[in-house]
Amino acid sequence: MAHKTVTYALALATMLAVPAIAQAQQANQPQTMQQPQATAAPAAATFITKADPGQYRASELVGVKIYNPQDENIGKVNELLVDKKGSIIGVVIGVGGFLGIGQKNVALPYTAISWVDTPPPQPNPAAAPPAGPTGGAGPTTPMPAPAAALQNEVQDYPYRGLLAMTKEQLQSAPDFKFASEAASQ
Repeated sequence: MAHKTVTYALALATMLAVPAIAQAQQANQPQTMQQPQATAAPAAATFITKADPGQYRASELVGVKIYNPQDENIGKVNELLVDKKGSIIGVVIGVGGFLGIGQKNVALPYTAISWVDTPPPQPNPAAAPPAGPTGGAGPTTPMPAPAAALQNEVQDYPYRGLLAMTKEQLQSAPDFKFASEAASQ
């Protein structure tokens, strides 16, 4: 019976010692498998809760008319070019043509255009008296004044763009091709 007890005790000691020896050997061996690196959690996004005056909706910039310093309409915004960082780098302006037929696209840097947030001044109707039926001065009945634009009105798009070029300069400028158009040619 003593022989059985010694055998059981030896078996129990072996069972307890073998895992401890194996762990000690693993700790002394160089690790061949790379442990996954802990990655830093992305920084929390800062939310924008409102747009400030002078910050425009890109979808509303398309279609804005472009004028030269002589107040002549020289084209309209057809598209905006945005880089991967989200910056607007260019404005594609449609020039020439009639109702889009014969129109060509010209691209300029976004900074070449001055965006105007207020409507152009309206002509003063009181400057010339209205003509009567015989061509002379009409009755002196005062005309109602046009409704003035509110001074505090804020829009999400500019009323117009100003560009220091003539219509002829834009029409003689090189055509702009989008990347998809240039690749197919």
